[in-house]
Amino acid sequence: MRVSSPTRAAWAATVLGTVMALALPATAAAADPPAPGDFTGYGFDTCSAPSQKVMDAWNLRSPYSAVGIYISGHSRYCGDRYQPNLSASWVEENASKGWRFIPIHVGYQSPCFKNNPDSRVQKKKMSSTVSTARSQAASDAAEGIAALKKYGFGSGAVHYLDLEWYSRTATCDRAVLEFIDVWTEKLHNAGFKSGVYSSGSAAIAVLDAAKASGRSMTYPDHIWIAWTNKVANTDGGPYVRDSFWDDHQRIHQYHNNVTQSFGGHSVTIDKNFMDVGNGSVARSEPKPCSVAMSFSSYPRLDQGDTGSRVSALQCLLKEEGHSVTVDGTFGASTSRAIDAFRASLGWSPTAGNTTSPTWTALLSAGSTPRVLKRGSVGSAVWRLQRALTAAGKTVNINGVYDSKTVSAVKSYRSANGLSSFETTESSVWSLLQRGKLG
Repeated sequence: MRVSSPTRAAWAATVLGTVMALALPATAAAADPPAPGDFTGYGFDTCSAPSQKVMDAWNLRSPYSAVGIYISGHSRYCGDRYQPNLSASWVEENASKGWRFIPIHVGYQSPCFKNNPDSRVQKKKMSSTVSTARSQAASDAAEGIAALKKYGFGSGAVHYLDLEWYSRTATCDRAVLEFIDVWTEKLHNAGFKSGVYSSGSAAIAVLDAAKASGRSMTYPDHIWIAWTNKVANTDGGPYVRDSFWDDHQRIHQYHNNVTQSFGGHSVTIDKNFMDVGNGSVARSEPKPCSVAMSFSSYPRLDQGDTGSRVSALQCLLKEEGHSVTVDGTFGASTSRAIDAFRASLGWSPTAGNTTSPTWTALLSAGSTPRVLKRGSVGSAVWRLQRALTAAGKTVNINGVYDSKTVSAVKSYRSANGLSSFETTESSVWSLLQRGKLG
């Protein structure tokens, strides 16, 4: 085909633009808000999405990393008119600050559901006729999918179908299973995942019995068990067999209607413990200079010492810009680098040996994330655990902010005059980077 001059020019511009784009560093696309993503830890849900001021305060002070939000469904008690804060930009901002999300849909309920006549919302009930219930489920799923897209949730996000407690009958159980089957199929077809929230003794037990019987249907990817035994784990108790939904597929709502306050902001919530996605799995252990950095203790080192801890010390000093060779032998240059590092903090020299404060400050040095809490993973968690060990706390250096890390942080905060929260934010990093022990 003959190419005209204008087309040639356009073609040339396209080629040039492509070449230039390839020559430039790639710009990473913004990640989809995690809904809920890979996580093991605490979440909360509340009727109306909190204000940004509340979310920021709870982000830094509360143990919660995930928030349940009611984004769709005609039977929501807090529908759109009662959600002054919820928007795509609210989701985006809170995702950028580390929050995870549990999107909730409250639509048709079991045919056996009983409304509270005094409630401002009278929930609609699905039909006990299977074909009609399936049609209603398709309608609810379409609304849920549209809402996921509206709030910016991408492929793989889980949408949780809220089925409130009902007095079980065979007819109602059958309608519920057919409804869940279609809800899940439609979400899967749109690239999303399905979750079901219900009382352990209601739809959760129904799903468990269906799976045990070998019933053929499209099962949800996650279950969210409402069982208020006040124990923060993902045990399904008498309602779910341990072998079902056992691959990081559970949320347990373990305590309901609790008012908590963090940072001066009180919210009435339901508490949840989550193990979803791949769970909180440690990222690869960072080894700057390709040397081991994690040890059960960080003792005093002097000139003439050798070994892996000396290599770690030298690497840390080098990372801070001091002239030292990482060779595992503590010589005069290492002594000078230690005293230079101490001088940078306004400390007096120590004739070149290490101290616990020196180790603590070196191990915690670097950029600090907004907040770390139960379930956090990544290089900053490794640094925190190493620094806490040097500061005298007992902690597993494993790259996951686990219960032992929570205990160590609370103890360290208390020993240094901070409020005994579970979180690690700027005040904790500031203490560690100044070599404060615990």
